[in-house]
Amino acid sequence: MSESNEMTAYTEYEESSHRMGRFWIGFMLLVMFCLPLGICVIFKTKPDFSSGFWAAFIPILLADIPSGIGELIAYAPILGTGGTYLAFITGNLSNLKIPCAMNARKMAGTEIGTPENEVVSTISVAVSAITTTVVIAAGVLLISFITPILENPTFRPAFKTVIPAMFGALGLKYASDNPKAAVLPLTLGIVTFLIAPQLTSSVSIMVFVIAAVSIVGTFFLYKAGMFK
Repeated sequence: MSESNEMTAYTEYEESSHRMGRFWIGFMLLVMFCLPLGICVIFKTKPDFSSGFWAAFIPILLADIPSGIGELIAYAPILGTGGTYLAFITGNLSNLKIPCAMNARKMAGTEIGTPENEVVSTISVAVSAITTTVVIAAGVLLISFITPILENPTFRPAFKTVIPAMFGALGLKYASDNPKAAVLPLTLGIVTFLIAPQLTSSVSIMVFVIAAVSIVGTFFLYKAGMFK
């Protein structure tokens, strides 16, 4: 296949991915709204759009918007078109989908922005989503058997450190791959935590700020010739 035919096929694939991705995102949004709508219909009630509702809704909305924008900007180049839609529909990006995509790219030796990486990323995200679904289903079916283990006083302290340990391992993986690019965001996160720990309680805001700083800092490092 000639280079022009390959690019034409890749363009058609991207357009098809956008069409399917938009459809399924719209469909999943509809499914999400079906639950509260069904509750309202069954119990013959409706939301109370009083001042209390907006007082709770607006802060959540303002906190999630920066996180959504920051994650899209940071993750879309890694995941590619198909992988981005699939990952944002199924969730668990930073702790599952992104590590799977990065590891698959490293194993396959593909470069970000290439058609090969698009295929590898989409497959890795799909396999991750299937695996997660199978594990969750197994956990639900076996919840009566594993609950005594999870509530065991001996193991309970370990479960409290699962999230820090997981994200610490992921952070080390990212930092070891690009130590020069990791210095600035890591320093910013640590300094912010030490000086103003109340700011770090809002994960969505921190994700947006650190993602923006990482992009700008890496751009200037690239211009300075510190990256190929």
